[in-house]
Amino acid sequence: MSHARVGETGTSRSGPRRRGPADPVRSLMHRHRQLCAEAVDPLEIVAGLEAQGVTDRVAGGFRHRDVFTLAEELYARVPRAATPPAAGGPTGRPALLLTLVPGAVCAAASGALRVLPAVTVVAVAVPLLLLALLAALRRGPLRAPYGTGPGGAVWSCWLVGFGLCGPSVLDGFAGGVLPSEATAELTALALGLAPAAWCAHRFAVRSRGHLLRSRSLEEFGGAVRPMLAGTLALFLGCVLALLYAARAVAGAPFEPAAPAGPAALALLLFTARLLAVHGQPDPAAIVTGIACAGEAVALAAALLDRLPLPPAAVPGAACGAAALALAAHALATLSRATAHPAPAAPR
Repeated sequence: MSHARVGETGTSRSGPRRRGPADPVRSLMHRHRQLCAEAVDPLEIVAGLEAQGVTDRVAGGFRHRDVFTLAEELYARVPRAATPPAAGGPTGRPALLLTLVPGAVCAAASGALRVLPAVTVVAVAVPLLLLALLAALRRGPLRAPYGTGPGGAVWSCWLVGFGLCGPSVLDGFAGGVLPSEATAELTALALGLAPAAWCAHRFAVRSRGHLLRSRSLEEFGGAVRPMLAGTLALFLGCVLALLYAARAVAGAPFEPAAPAGPAALALLLFTARLLAVHGQPDPAAIVTGIACAGEAVALAAALLDRLPLPPAAVPGAACGAAALALAAHALATLSRATAHPAPAAPR
């Protein structure tokens, strides 16, 4: 495709047109590097380009339908000097090792429950687990530099607690000790933090690679959507394997559908975290909050003896529906170039 030669002002200087390079945006990216590096969002680049005479017609020469999509690609491809760390940025061995600690704490607590009073084990294990989770989520590929949205942490804690105890409460379980299957599921979910970090890092690195190679936003989105779907499927497979293994170690009978609820919960939390990592915390918080509301309605229905589902199916239904909705949103938003900003330039 040919395009008009663009000078320092971004306007066409000559009538004859030349055949453009394989990556026509690269020359414009270098010419306006300072503008792009100092912009806090693509709209600032739009204003700067238009002030220098770059119109939608000129943007067409760079294989974009208008200045806005051209600015979006420039914003994503040019590193900025002072931005939050890029989603899924460099991850070292210490960060990955931290994701193994919560699973180790849960595994140790499960073993201790067999020989020590449950109250003692819970009093020691819960603070350690919370500290390990905070450490793992504040570094590495699961770090969310834009936060988790309004109530995001609260909704996550509710979903985990309901996933472990909700079915027993709905079914009239009144004891003070978690059943062995619930502790096994908690251990599997905690161990799932490590594959979650690996999948998030893999997705971030590969999407950044596609962004640098793609010649248009449409080409980039077409490459990222199946990759994101594969990432979610890969994580779900890892979690299912951990859940089946944990149930086998706990001596629970083999039931193919038994891990459905915890697996749906894990997929929902992973998708929500992936959105938060890539700058979309609010939709993640809203959908997880809706899932919590659905589980609260189930509790109220159980009190009125009007629960339409088996108690064990409630977490899976609520989290499964929310996970599908959030995955659909992620396929739309994480296929945009602005969800994958360039790493900050070294100082």
